[in-house]
Amino acid sequence: MADPMSALDRLETFKQSDEERFNFMKELVDKNTTLLDDLKIAKGDLTHEITSRRMLQDRVQDAEAKLKDTQESAFDDNLIRRGAVGGSEAANSLLDKIKHYVQHYDGSTSWKILVRVYTNLEGLLTKYSYIGFHEEASSLRPFVAGFTQSQPLFDYVDAGYGKERADHKIKEQFDLFIDNIQCKHILLGIAHDNGYVPTLDAFKNNPTIASRISLLKPITKGREYNGLPFDIASFESIFRKEDLPHDRPMYGKHTRTLPPPRQPFTPLPMRKRVTGKDLITRRPIYPGPVWLNKDNQRVDEDLGEPSEKRMANLESLVRNNKLCNDHQLRGGCNNALCRYSHEPALDGEELIAFALTARRTPCGGGSRCRSKLCVLGHQCPHGLSCTRRTTCYFKKVHTIDSTMDHEYEETETNGTG
Repeated sequence: MADPMSALDRLETFKQSDEERFNFMKELVDKNTTLLDDLKIAKGDLTHEITSRRMLQDRVQDAEAKLKDTQESAFDDNLIRRGAVGGSEAANSLLDKIKHYVQHYDGSTSWKILVRVYTNLEGLLTKYSYIGFHEEASSLRPFVAGFTQSQPLFDYVDAGYGKERADHKIKEQFDLFIDNIQCKHILLGIAHDNGYVPTLDAFKNNPTIASRISLLKPITKGREYNGLPFDIASFESIFRKEDLPHDRPMYGKHTRTLPPPRQPFTPLPMRKRVTGKDLITRRPIYPGPVWLNKDNQRVDEDLGEPSEKRMANLESLVRNNKLCNDHQLRGGCNNALCRYSHEPALDGEELIAFALTARRTPCGGGSRCRSKLCVLGHQCPHGLSCTRRTTCYFKKVHTIDSTMDHEYEETETNGTG
């Protein structure tokens, strides 16, 4: 007969074994639960990464980032003069040319193209006015809007006053994209400015990165770019073939062909100064004669003198309703996205009053301007009686003779006395 104590010992052994087995199974279940939780989290993270990557692919993958620094106008004048339509045409043409250009890298035509153009918009408008490019000045904002709205990944950005603002944005964008493996190629429109050479110089001995960079052919290439190994892209039908003139317009040196008037107008029959309250009857007011004094300096044509009541009526009207100069003074506006009001149509004394109001803004060309379309002022409205003197916007032309002596003929040689 078996020893009872031995049986108990064996029973205790079995119990301990069962407990160990239970604990082991419990440990496995706990570990499996933990692993399943970790797997669930990892799967969620993976799903999030896949979604994020696909969103990034929609925006950036296979993208060519084209960064353009333009303190001056890079686009062709004919496109800018067409306003919003020209901007749309420029964007679509640029997209096609970039797609064609990048084909020789891998034969792909499916790359998403991201374009960013940086400019000092107010500075460019001032430059246009200064050199007498008045039609371009009036069409620039609609051109920018048409360019940006035409393609979802195209942006024409006003970087504000100061070259360093555009420089900073371009360099930061370049740093962002050059380290992004999703970005296949970068096309930079900066080769006119040697200031970017140090940024690019760091990659000239890295063939992998250097092969991802191209430079847009500039009008005038900075000499320090000659030693860099980057490819050059040329899109001449979209961009200017020569720089804007940097000096004041000397007509005969920078000759502009004036566009035909938008509608027939009756020329002013008189050649002597208008006196009293007599108003000119020519409609539209511009294009009109360009009057010079005896020193061949431009002076503003005397349009007549509206009554104080009419001037007050106009000032009240325009206080909250900015009127379009082109529509009111030049007989029509061809900017589809014009942000100025075309109503009401002014006539009589209100129209003359509006023309005189426009002349309160000085023309950048000053007394050298010869544009028949220029609606801005070329002499101080208050003349020698101006009390602002050194703070007056017209201080540079305070001392000129404002007497209309003769009408400018385009064959004349311009002089300033």
